Amino acid sequence: MVAAPTGLHASVSLPLLAAGVDLLVEKPIAATVEDARAIVIAARRHGRVVAVGHVERFNPAWRLAVGAIGRPTLVEAARLAPFTFRSMDVGVVHDLMIHDIDLVLSLEPGRLERVEAHGLSATGGHEDAVKARLVFSSGLIADLAASRISPVLRRTVSIWSHTALVAVDFNAKTVDVVGASPAVREGRFVAAAVPPADRAALKEGFFKSVLPLESPPVPDANAIACEHDDFLAAVRTGVAPLVPASAGAAALEIANRVIDALACTRFGGADEPPVSIPHPAASPRSLPPLPRRKTG
Repeated sequence: MVAAPTGLHASVSLPLLAAGVDLLVEKPIAATVEDARAIVIAARRHGRVVAVGHVERFNPAWRLAVGAIGRPTLVEAARLAPFTFRSMDVGVVHDLMIHDIDLVLSLEPGRLERVEAHGLSATGGHEDAVKARLVFSSGLIADLAASRISPVLRRTVSIWSHTALVAVDFNAKTVDVVGASPAVREGRFVAAAVPPADRAALKEGFFKSVLPLESPPVPDANAIACEHDDFLAAVRTGVAPLVPASAGAAALEIANRVIDALACTRFGGADEPPVSIPHPAASPRSLPPLPRRKTG
Protein backbone atom coordinates (compact mmCIF):
# COMPACT_ATOMS: atom_id res chain seq x y z
CA MET A 1 0.00 0.00 0.00
CA VAL A 2 1.24 3.49 -0.87
CA ALA A 3 0.51 5.73 2.12
CA ALA A 4 2.70 8.79 1.85
CA PRO A 5 2.20 12.56 1.51
CA THR A 6 0.15 13.15 -1.61
CA GLY A 7 3.00 14.90 -3.43
CA LEU A 8 5.13 11.74 -3.13
CA HIS A 9 2.59 9.23 -4.48
CA ALA A 10 4.00 9.21 -8.01
CA SER A 11 7.65 9.06 -6.98
CA VAL A 12 6.85 6.10 -4.69
CA SER A 13 4.46 4.30 -7.03
CA LEU A 14 6.30 4.45 -10.35
CA PRO A 15 9.43 2.48 -9.27
CA LEU A 16 7.25 -0.12 -7.54
CA LEU A 17 5.16 -0.62 -10.67
CA ALA A 18 8.33 -0.95 -12.76
CA ALA A 19 9.47 -3.63 -10.30
CA GLY A 20 6.25 -5.60 -10.84
CA VAL A 21 4.39 -4.65 -7.64
CA ASP A 22 0.60 -4.27 -7.55
CA LEU A 23 -0.51 -1.23 -5.57
CA LEU A 24 -3.30 0.07 -3.39
CA VAL A 25 -2.75 3.85 -3.32
CA GLU A 26 -4.45 6.04 -0.74
CA LYS A 27 -6.59 8.85 -2.12
CA PRO A 28 -6.03 11.18 -3.82
CA ILE A 29 -4.05 9.10 -6.28
CA ALA A 30 -1.52 11.94 -6.75
CA ALA A 31 -1.06 15.67 -6.33
CA THR A 32 -1.36 16.52 -10.02
CA VAL A 33 -3.24 15.10 -12.98
CA GLU A 34 0.07 14.61 -14.77
CA ASP A 35 1.35 12.42 -11.91
CA ALA A 36 -1.95 10.51 -11.81
CA ARG A 37 -1.77 9.80 -15.51
CA ALA A 38 1.82 8.68 -15.17
CA ILE A 39 0.66 6.09 -12.63
CA VAL A 40 -2.18 4.95 -14.91
CA ILE A 41 0.18 4.60 -17.88
CA ALA A 42 2.84 2.79 -15.84
CA ALA A 43 0.26 0.31 -14.52
CA ARG A 44 -0.80 -0.51 -18.07
CA ARG A 45 2.75 -0.69 -19.39
CA HIS A 46 3.85 -3.10 -16.68
CA GLY A 47 0.57 -5.03 -16.46
CA ARG A 48 0.05 -4.24 -12.78
CA VAL A 49 -3.10 -3.62 -10.75
CA VAL A 50 -3.49 -0.21 -9.14
CA ALA A 51 -6.48 0.44 -6.89
CA VAL A 52 -7.18 3.81 -5.26
CA GLY A 53 -8.43 4.14 -1.70
CA HIS A 54 -11.80 5.80 -2.29
CA VAL A 55 -13.18 3.70 0.52
CA GLU A 56 -16.70 5.17 0.50
CA ARG A 57 -17.45 3.07 -2.60
CA PHE A 58 -17.29 0.09 -0.24
CA ASN A 59 -19.47 1.59 2.50
CA PRO A 60 -22.38 -0.86 2.82
CA ALA A 61 -24.87 2.03 3.03
CA TRP A 62 -23.68 3.42 -0.32
CA ARG A 63 -23.69 0.00 -1.97
CA LEU A 64 -27.27 -0.56 -0.83
CA ALA A 65 -28.35 2.92 -1.94
CA VAL A 66 -26.93 2.54 -5.45
CA GLY A 67 -29.40 -0.25 -6.15
CA ALA A 68 -32.34 1.99 -5.26
CA ILE A 69 -31.32 5.14 -7.12
CA GLY A 70 -32.41 4.68 -10.73
CA ARG A 71 -31.23 7.47 -13.05
CA PRO A 72 -30.07 10.30 -10.76
CA THR A 73 -30.90 13.94 -11.44
CA LEU A 74 -29.54 15.64 -8.32
CA VAL A 75 -26.92 14.78 -5.73
CA GLU A 76 -26.38 16.73 -2.51
CA ALA A 77 -23.42 15.72 -0.36
CA ALA A 78 -22.10 17.09 2.92
CA ARG A 79 -18.77 15.91 4.33
CA LEU A 80 -17.99 17.91 7.46
CA ALA A 81 -15.38 17.33 10.16
CA PRO A 82 -13.53 19.18 12.93
CA PHE A 83 -9.96 20.30 12.31
CA THR A 84 -7.48 17.50 13.08
CA PHE A 85 -4.06 18.86 12.01
CA ARG A 86 -3.78 16.03 9.47
CA SER A 87 -3.46 16.25 5.66
CA MET A 88 -2.30 19.84 5.86
CA ASP A 89 -0.34 19.38 2.62
CA VAL A 90 -3.65 19.53 0.73
CA GLY A 91 -6.89 21.48 1.05
CA VAL A 92 -10.35 20.21 1.88
CA VAL A 93 -11.16 19.49 -1.78
CA HIS A 94 -8.41 16.86 -2.03
CA ASP A 95 -8.80 15.78 1.58
CA LEU A 96 -12.58 15.31 1.86
CA MET A 97 -14.62 16.49 -1.13
CA ILE A 98 -12.81 14.13 -3.50
CA HIS A 99 -14.65 11.22 -1.83
CA ASP A 100 -17.99 12.60 -2.98
CA ILE A 101 -16.60 13.55 -6.40
CA ASP A 102 -15.66 9.90 -6.86
CA LEU A 103 -19.13 8.76 -5.77
CA VAL A 104 -20.77 11.13 -8.24
CA LEU A 105 -18.51 9.92 -11.06
CA SER A 106 -19.39 6.31 -10.22
CA LEU A 107 -22.97 7.20 -11.22
CA GLU A 108 -21.70 7.85 -14.77
CA PRO A 109 -23.06 11.42 -15.06
CA GLY A 110 -21.38 12.21 -18.38
CA ARG A 111 -19.02 15.07 -19.19
CA LEU A 112 -18.50 17.84 -16.65
CA GLU A 113 -19.77 21.03 -18.28
CA ARG A 114 -19.77 23.66 -15.55
CA VAL A 115 -18.20 24.23 -12.13
CA GLU A 116 -18.94 26.85 -9.48
CA ALA A 117 -17.04 26.84 -6.20
CA HIS A 118 -16.79 29.09 -3.16
CA GLY A 119 -14.57 28.53 -0.15
CA LEU A 120 -13.07 29.73 3.10
CA SER A 121 -9.46 29.62 4.24
CA ALA A 122 -9.18 29.78 8.02
CA THR A 123 -6.01 27.94 9.10
CA GLY A 124 -3.38 29.81 7.14
CA GLY A 125 -2.92 27.25 4.36
CA HIS A 126 -5.20 25.72 1.76
CA GLU A 127 -8.97 25.99 1.53
CA ASP A 128 -10.71 24.65 4.65
CA ALA A 129 -14.38 24.76 3.62
CA VAL A 130 -15.83 24.61 0.11
CA LYS A 131 -19.23 24.47 -1.53
CA ALA A 132 -19.22 23.45 -5.17
CA ARG A 133 -21.80 22.87 -7.88
CA LEU A 134 -20.98 20.47 -10.72
CA VAL A 135 -23.20 20.33 -13.80
CA PHE A 136 -22.85 17.32 -16.11
CA SER A 137 -23.88 16.64 -19.69
CA SER A 138 -26.50 14.09 -18.57
CA GLY A 139 -28.33 16.86 -16.71
CA LEU A 140 -27.14 15.66 -13.30
CA ILE A 141 -26.37 18.46 -10.85
CA ALA A 142 -24.12 17.73 -7.87
CA ASP A 143 -24.03 20.16 -4.95
CA LEU A 144 -21.09 19.24 -2.73
CA ALA A 145 -20.10 20.72 0.63
CA ALA A 146 -16.91 19.86 2.48
CA SER A 147 -15.41 21.35 5.61
CA ARG A 148 -12.59 20.44 7.97
CA ILE A 149 -13.39 23.32 10.33
CA SER A 150 -16.89 22.18 11.28
CA PRO A 151 -17.83 21.69 14.95
CA VAL A 152 -19.97 18.71 13.91
CA LEU A 153 -19.05 15.49 12.12
CA ARG A 154 -21.32 14.69 9.19
CA ARG A 155 -21.10 12.48 6.09
CA THR A 156 -24.36 12.36 4.16
CA VAL A 157 -25.54 12.12 0.56
CA SER A 158 -29.03 12.70 -0.81
CA ILE A 159 -29.89 11.57 -4.32
CA TRP A 160 -32.98 12.42 -6.34
CA SER A 161 -34.10 10.39 -9.31
CA HIS A 162 -37.33 9.97 -11.24
CA THR A 163 -38.21 6.93 -9.15
CA ALA A 164 -36.82 7.54 -5.65
CA LEU A 165 -35.42 9.98 -3.13
CA VAL A 166 -32.51 8.30 -1.36
CA ALA A 167 -30.74 9.59 1.76
CA VAL A 168 -27.49 7.98 2.92
CA ASP A 169 -25.77 8.54 6.26
CA PHE A 170 -22.25 7.12 6.00
CA ASN A 171 -21.51 7.46 9.71
CA ALA A 172 -24.71 5.85 10.95
CA LYS A 173 -24.74 3.44 7.96
CA THR A 174 -28.40 4.08 7.25
CA VAL A 175 -30.37 4.41 4.03
CA ASP A 176 -33.83 5.95 3.68
CA VAL A 177 -35.71 5.52 0.41
CA VAL A 178 -38.85 7.48 -0.48
CA GLY A 179 -40.69 5.95 -3.41
CA ALA A 180 -43.88 6.70 -5.32
CA SER A 181 -47.19 4.93 -4.81
CA PRO A 182 -49.06 3.62 -7.88
CA ALA A 183 -51.37 6.65 -7.66
CA VAL A 184 -48.40 9.04 -7.82
CA ARG A 185 -46.69 7.08 -10.61
CA GLU A 186 -49.87 7.09 -12.68
CA GLY A 187 -50.64 10.77 -12.01
CA ARG A 188 -53.86 9.98 -10.16
CA PHE A 189 -52.89 11.60 -6.86
CA VAL A 190 -53.68 15.33 -6.71
CA ALA A 191 -53.24 16.77 -3.24
CA ALA A 192 -55.62 19.68 -3.81
CA ALA A 193 -58.39 17.26 -4.77
CA VAL A 194 -58.28 15.36 -1.46
CA PRO A 195 -61.47 16.18 0.51
CA PRO A 196 -60.74 18.27 3.62
CA ALA A 197 -62.29 15.60 5.84
CA ASP A 198 -59.72 13.04 4.62
CA ARG A 199 -56.63 15.18 4.84
CA ALA A 200 -55.75 14.67 8.52
CA ALA A 201 -55.68 10.89 8.18
CA LEU A 202 -53.82 11.04 4.88
CA LYS A 203 -51.28 13.42 6.40
CA GLU A 204 -50.56 10.89 9.15
CA GLY A 205 -50.02 8.12 6.64
CA PHE A 206 -48.52 10.18 3.83
CA PHE A 207 -45.20 8.32 3.90
CA LYS A 208 -46.99 4.97 3.81
CA SER A 209 -49.73 5.37 1.24
CA VAL A 210 -48.62 8.29 -0.96
CA LEU A 211 -44.83 8.42 -0.89
CA PRO A 212 -43.89 5.22 0.93
CA LEU A 213 -40.74 5.51 3.04
CA GLU A 214 -38.54 2.49 3.59
CA SER A 215 -35.37 2.12 5.65
CA PRO A 216 -33.90 -1.19 4.49
CA PRO A 217 -31.39 -2.85 6.82
CA VAL A 218 -27.80 -2.11 5.86
CA PRO A 219 -25.50 -5.15 5.89
CA ASP A 220 -22.89 -5.18 8.63
CA ALA A 221 -19.66 -4.83 6.67
CA ASN A 222 -16.29 -3.16 7.18
CA ALA A 223 -15.60 -0.86 4.22
CA ILE A 224 -11.82 -0.99 4.62
CA ALA A 225 -11.79 -4.77 4.78
CA CYS A 226 -14.01 -4.92 1.68
CA GLU A 227 -11.65 -2.55 -0.12
CA HIS A 228 -8.67 -4.79 0.72
CA ASP A 229 -10.56 -7.90 -0.37
CA ASP A 230 -11.43 -6.22 -3.67
CA PHE A 231 -7.78 -5.31 -4.27
CA LEU A 232 -6.58 -8.85 -3.49
CA ALA A 233 -9.24 -10.32 -5.78
CA ALA A 234 -8.09 -8.03 -8.59
CA VAL A 235 -4.48 -9.13 -8.08
CA ARG A 236 -5.43 -12.81 -8.08
CA THR A 237 -7.91 -12.78 -10.97
CA GLY A 238 -6.82 -9.90 -13.18
CA VAL A 239 -10.30 -8.37 -13.02
CA ALA A 240 -10.21 -4.59 -12.54
CA PRO A 241 -10.67 -3.35 -8.97
CA LEU A 242 -13.79 -1.37 -8.15
CA VAL A 243 -11.76 1.87 -8.06
CA PRO A 244 -8.91 1.54 -10.57
CA ALA A 245 -6.21 4.13 -11.12
CA SER A 246 -8.18 5.59 -14.03
CA ALA A 247 -11.09 6.34 -11.67
CA GLY A 248 -8.71 7.92 -9.16
CA ALA A 249 -7.26 10.09 -11.93
CA ALA A 250 -10.75 11.12 -13.07
CA ALA A 251 -11.74 12.15 -9.54
CA LEU A 252 -8.50 14.12 -9.18
CA GLU A 253 -9.09 15.95 -12.45
CA ILE A 254 -12.57 17.06 -11.34
CA ALA A 255 -11.20 18.05 -7.92
CA ASN A 256 -8.60 20.21 -9.60
CA ARG A 257 -11.27 21.84 -11.74
CA VAL A 258 -13.10 22.71 -8.52
CA ILE A 259 -9.90 24.26 -7.20
CA ASP A 260 -9.37 26.12 -10.48
CA ALA A 261 -12.89 27.62 -10.18
CA LEU A 262 -12.61 28.35 -6.45
CA ALA A 263 -13.32 31.85 -5.22
CA CYS A 264 -11.89 31.80 -1.71
CA THR A 265 -12.42 34.17 1.23
CA ARG A 266 -9.94 34.44 4.08
CA PHE A 267 -12.07 33.73 7.12
CA GLY A 268 -11.67 36.39 9.79
CA GLY A 269 -9.92 38.73 7.36
CA ALA A 270 -10.94 42.07 5.94
CA ASP A 271 -14.23 42.48 4.11
CA GLU A 272 -12.79 41.92 0.65
CA PRO A 273 -14.10 40.12 -2.45
CA PRO A 274 -13.24 36.41 -2.70
CA VAL A 275 -10.10 35.62 -4.70
CA SER A 276 -8.67 32.61 -6.45
CA ILE A 277 -5.95 31.04 -4.34
CA PRO A 278 -2.88 29.44 -5.90
CA HIS A 279 -2.74 25.71 -5.38
CA PRO A 280 0.26 23.56 -6.25
CA ALA A 281 -1.96 20.64 -7.20
CA ALA A 282 -4.03 22.57 -9.73
CA SER A 283 -3.25 21.42 -13.24
CA PRO A 284 -4.32 22.29 -16.79
CA ARG A 285 -7.81 21.33 -17.89
CA SER A 286 -6.84 20.78 -21.51
CA LEU A 287 -5.42 17.27 -21.14
CA PRO A 288 -7.40 14.74 -23.21
CA PRO A 289 -9.28 12.03 -21.31
CA LEU A 290 -7.62 8.68 -20.81
CA PRO A 291 -9.34 5.63 -22.27
CA ARG A 292 -10.47 3.09 -19.69
CA ARG A 293 -9.04 -0.40 -19.61
CA LYS A 294 -9.14 -3.31 -17.21
CA THR A 295 -5.71 -3.06 -15.62
CA GLY A 296 -4.68 0.02 -13.65
